[in-house]
Amino acid sequence: MLTFLFPGFQGPLSSTSNWISTKIMKISIVSAIWKRKALTEIFLQSLQRYENDYGIRSAIAGSEGVHSREMCLDYGVAYVEVPNKSISNKFIKASQLAAVCFDPDAFLILGSDDFVDDALIQRYLKARNDGVDVAGIIDCYFYHTESKEAMHWIGYTNFRRGETIGMARMLSRKVFSRLGGKMWPSNVNSGLDYYMMKKLNKLRGITWQSFHIEGMMAVDVKGQLNISPFDCYRANMEPVDINVFDSIPEFKQIKKL
Repeated sequence: MLTFLFPGFQGPLSSTSNWISTKIMKISIVSAIWKRKALTEIFLQSLQRYENDYGIRSAIAGSEGVHSREMCLDYGVAYVEVPNKSISNKFIKASQLAAVCFDPDAFLILGSDDFVDDALIQRYLKARNDGVDVAGIIDCYFYHTESKEAMHWIGYTNFRRGETIGMARMLSRKVFSRLGGKMWPSNVNSGLDYYMMKKLNKLRGITWQSFHIEGMMAVDVKGQLNISPFDCYRANMEPVDINVFDSIPEFKQIKKL
C-alpha cells in the first residue's frame, strides 16, 4: 500500500480546481530527493514557483524520514517515504503518488538537481494541450557548483543520437496507464533514462515531440552528490556564459553553493 503525506489532501483534484485554469492540461512534477539540503531547498522553492505561476503540483519520494518529509510538506509538496535504493523505485512511487493526489494529464520528470524556466514549462503545457504523449529536449545545460563551469551539452552522439534526454521529459497519463503506473523498471539505480526509453519504445499509438533547448532553459546542477558525474558528459560540452541561466530565478542562490 502506498502511504503518503500531503497537506489538506482530500482526494484527486478536479478539472475545476481553483489552482489551474480548466483550459490548461494539468501537469504534475515527479522527483526524488536525497541529502544535499541546501540544493534541495532551492529545488523545492522552484517547485513552489511552478505551482504559484502555473498550478503545477509536485510529488516527491524521500528517504530521510522526518527530515525530508518536513522539508517537502513545508513547501506544500506531496511526499512519500521510500528507501533510497533503488532509485527507480523512488520515482515510481512519486509518480503513483502524483496520480493519486492530483489526477494529472501528464507527468514532468525532474531530478532534484534539475531546474527549468518559464519558456520550457509553457512549451510543455502547449504540447500536452496539443495531445502530445511524450515530449522532451535533445540538449541541455550543466552547471558545476565547485568549478563554477557553465556548459551546454549537445545531447547524445552515440547510438542514441536524436533521443530526448531523461531530464525534463513529459509523459502523458495515457502513457503512465499503458505502462501500468511504472514508467521505470523496479530496482534500478542507474541508467533510468535508458530503461525508460526501452519501455516507451515498445508502445504503439503514442505521439512524440522532441526539440532543442534553444530559447528555453533546462540546467542540471552538478557537484552536489549527483548520480552521474559532470565529467562523463564533458566530451559533448561547450562552455557558455553563466548569465545564460538568468531566466531561472533560483539560480542566484545556486551560484552561492
